[in-house]
Amino acid sequence: MASRFRTEHLLITGVTGYIGFQTLILALERGYFVRAVVRSESSIDELKRTPAVAESLDKAKLDIVVIPDFLEHGAFLRHLDGITAIIHLASPLSFSAEDLIEGIVKPAVSMVTTVLEAAARSPSIRRVVLTSSCVTLIPFEWNMSPDSERLYHVDDINESVGGPYETAMQAYWASKGLARIAAKDFVRDHQPHFDFVNLLPSVVIGPDTRLDVNPTATPDDLLQGARACVLAPALVPSLNSSFPFVGTPVHVADVAKAHVDAVDCNLVPGNSEFILSSDTPDGVVWDRDVQSICREFFPTEVSSKHLPMEGFLQAIKWRLDAEDTKKVFGWEFVPFSETMRELISQYLRLGGTER
Repeated sequence: MASRFRTEHLLITGVTGYIGFQTLILALERGYFVRAVVRSESSIDELKRTPAVAESLDKAKLDIVVIPDFLEHGAFLRHLDGITAIIHLASPLSFSAEDLIEGIVKPAVSMVTTVLEAAARSPSIRRVVLTSSCVTLIPFEWNMSPDSERLYHVDDINESVGGPYETAMQAYWASKGLARIAAKDFVRDHQPHFDFVNLLPSVVIGPDTRLDVNPTATPDDLLQGARACVLAPALVPSLNSSFPFVGTPVHVADVAKAHVDAVDCNLVPGNSEFILSSDTPDGVVWDRDVQSICREFFPTEVSSKHLPMEGFLQAIKWRLDAEDTKKVFGWEFVPFSETMRELISQYLRLGGTER
């Protein structure tokens, strides 16, 4: 099995991101040759700080290429020579876009179709692994009046995503839905020589391994996005989210592992989709469960107020079915308790104190 893995040549986008970085490192650890795509030369220098990256470059097991604009004609295609599988993690997320359709929705969909079109012109490609999201399963109105008892399956899809969009977040959700639809339509309409696997993560959390190789990293570097929001119940109200989160966590390491595993055609069937979420079907209650984890694993830090437990994060119950994922991939998701234990440990290791 391992020797066959080493014959595969992967192209991975989004390698400087939270999920993409862990995906890159895991692929290298498994012995794949990887062509990593970055958007700037400065990103190459950042990646080289990681010993596994530097070593793989020296051993010619890693090639890093710069594509500033994925949508530039031919930019992606010219880097596919010899590549057998693509893991496409990059997303043009920009919550500051004034025109939500032009700034968020269209670029996300175009990136997916550009990757698929380039793969269709590259005879060596046999599989494309795409990163979607569980937000594509539900209509926008669900967030205002959730159906907490319905069990959502991977076959569910929100097709009412045409806009107009009230917020950048809603546009982002729509972009994920439209990109998912576009990928399925492309394979159906063009019948390409390759197949695809679409992965649908829920709320991705856990330690950020990029910070482990950054000697200047601080707690503020960790307290970004969803990580900050889910840490609020362990810390302070300044981290509170302005909107509730669905109680559907998944460890970032599991998301990375699923992307690398999905390359294996003997393990994962093609033209398929999979939900990535732990603690299914009923999920977690953020405030209750985070604070319980603090008391169980970090009693000293709770007593000393390094973990003051003064913030909160409202949970929306969302029942997801990830049983097919576990059966096909052959492993269990990291439970929420361990995910949060690792995340809180990294926060404390970086010098986190009461803010």
